[in-house]
Amino acid sequence: MSAPFSAVMGGYLDLRWRLNPVEATFHGLSEFDGLFAAYDADSVREQLAALVAYENAIEEAEADTLDEEIDRTAVLHSLRHDMLLLGKERQFVHDPSYHLMHAVNGIFLLLARVPADPSARAAALLARLDALPAFLEAAVSVLTEPDSIFVGVAASMIPGAIALIQDGLDAPSLDLSMLDPLELERARVLAVESLDAFGEALSEMTGRAGDHFAIGRELFDRKLHTAHMIAENADELLRFGEDLRASAIAELEEIAAEIDPGASWQEIAERLRSDVPSPESVLDEYREAMDAARHFTITQQLMPATDAVLEVMPTPDFLRPLIPLAAYQGPGAFDPVQRGLFLVTLPDEGQSWRPQCRAELPSTALHEGIPGHHLQMSIGNTLSSVPRRVLSTPASREGWALYCESLMAEMGFLDSAEERFFQAHNLLWRAVRVILDVSLHTKGMRMEEASERLQSELGLDASIADAEAKRYCAYPTYQLCYAVGRRDILALRQDLRKARAEEFTLGTFHEELLQYGALPTALARWGMGLAAS
Repeated sequence: MSAPFSAVMGGYLDLRWRLNPVEATFHGLSEFDGLFAAYDADSVREQLAALVAYENAIEEAEADTLDEEIDRTAVLHSLRHDMLLLGKERQFVHDPSYHLMHAVNGIFLLLARVPADPSARAAALLARLDALPAFLEAAVSVLTEPDSIFVGVAASMIPGAIALIQDGLDAPSLDLSMLDPLELERARVLAVESLDAFGEALSEMTGRAGDHFAIGRELFDRKLHTAHMIAENADELLRFGEDLRASAIAELEEIAAEIDPGASWQEIAERLRSDVPSPESVLDEYREAMDAARHFTITQQLMPATDAVLEVMPTPDFLRPLIPLAAYQGPGAFDPVQRGLFLVTLPDEGQSWRPQCRAELPSTALHEGIPGHHLQMSIGNTLSSVPRRVLSTPASREGWALYCESLMAEMGFLDSAEERFFQAHNLLWRAVRVILDVSLHTKGMRMEEASERLQSELGLDASIADAEAKRYCAYPTYQLCYAVGRRDILALRQDLRKARAEEFTLGTFHEELLQYGALPTALARWGMGLAAS
């Protein structure tokens, strides 16, 4: 007799947290807070064997309901993507920033989140600081085929990582009084020394680094299916991206003619970008925009309500090295305090100030807040299904937030021509991302070409375009998820409207969709009784 799915799933998730303790910290599971992952050959071999065993067990497990069958399918896809990452993609042998980001995130999350037990969190922080030198030393051994782009990215991260450990450990949410000050200082010094040593190793890698970022067509297509349950292949998505780009440009030209018939849409974009909030007003302007979006969704009965708090605040000093502009930090699935933060990094005296312009600010506010990421994450964290709380695809996370931009324009929240212009501009950016994502990893496009295209098509500064292009190189199939995810949600909405006719309402659709967390939209479609599109 096969084991029930719920029992097998619990074992798999425990394995998942042991393989990636920082992900466990992200979700608010404190048991693994003092650990890092292991990427040496023996550990990876053991991890793959364990994943294969759980794949077989989950395939044979009995799911009693449709909801359990949907969850089991989600777990299988997630598990198979883990196997793909460890066995085929193997970013950890090419990308030193992969290791550095894992380490820095492991410390950052301990500082940024409100813990249930501040003393235990402080002890975990000390444990991770103690573990950092060995983790980085092992990373150097693992990086047998470093990529030149990623070596440069990692080198640029070293100063911020050092600043975080030197100056940022006194987070107000921690109780460091229970730690021996000498022991904490020793761990801090050794951690900084290990980062310096890692930086020296990166200098050595520069001479032997090659060109390894592109994962190739076969692996790209497999990731589309396993990670996101996207049916199309790379070529089909490239055509989709090109079509979306053309339609977004047409919309930009139409709105630009409303604003100034004598100017091109590129000139309008440059003009609007000059109207920016001051450092003194920017926090209040974000708060006002987020409050307005929340109020609109309530009065229009578009979304379910959430009690989870969203605070807009200046980036704390200890996080400034990691957040140059702004960032949303959502609550973990099991965090005792369900609080989201929208952090805005204000300039130091005499520092240049380049925030988002006022016409773009409402789109960002609703994308990051309500009805976007904050609402989806807050609702997801209340679900009884553990897979729906902790498993996700960016096609549903980023796709939902981009869909919300379109929804709020459609419903009249983004009512000025200038606001609608930047909503269309954001859609163009996501269309270009589809094209670049596919082209970088399956068509031989160079990073420099991607950067030049971001500059010429979107007007990005060279430094920002370079950073964007390098990120696209590091995370294959992620960038296309914004536009593809939005498309799939719109298609699901249209099909459900046809199926339910007069019984369909937007509010009910959104409430039902949010019950799937950020699982692939294909699974929500299945649960809603619709055939695959």
